[in-house]
Amino acid sequence: MAEPNEKADQIQSKVSDSERMDKSKINTKSKSKDNKTGSLVLKNKKGLWKPMELIWEESSGAVSPEFRFAKQFQLVTKENKVILSRRVVEKGKLVLNESKEISPQLYQKWMESLFQYKIYQLPMEDVPKEQMTGVSYNYVSFVFGSTKSKFYYQLEERNLPDWKEKNSIIQIIERMKP
Repeated sequence: MAEPNEKADQIQSKVSDSERMDKSKINTKSKSKDNKTGSLVLKNKKGLWKPMELIWEESSGAVSPEFRFAKQFQLVTKENKVILSRRVVEKGKLVLNESKEISPQLYQKWMESLFQYKIYQLPMEDVPKEQMTGVSYNYVSFVFGSTKSKFYYQLEERNLPDWKEKNSIIQIIERMKP
């Protein structure tokens, strides 16, 4: 086992704790010569996918069966592959239940779109404390490396003017197909 380096312990970081926690300064661009386009870096130095998990769940809540729906999408990286799982229920019946590997190019495109709407800057919200019976509380959860974001919503909130950014994120996820 390596001995601790006493000199390293004495070095003070020039980055304050508040700056370290500031998600707006997340490094999303590569500065390497190989990446001339400045695109989002999704792999580590070993060429494996960085840990990422994106989950979206939306449902109708307690309504009559002919109007009942539920959607659950999950995009997850494994070391060498990216898996998209989709489950959709319409009118109370399962109409889609699949998990498929997606291409690196498609994953890159989706992540760049999500980062364009700053999904990594959204806060980690708690489950709403006040819940109404029969009302669905939907959410989007995003984990990329040490960055974590999660927001909850009710269906009618998607139509609010100040919801443009979050609604765009939901639409990107909703359009994901292998």
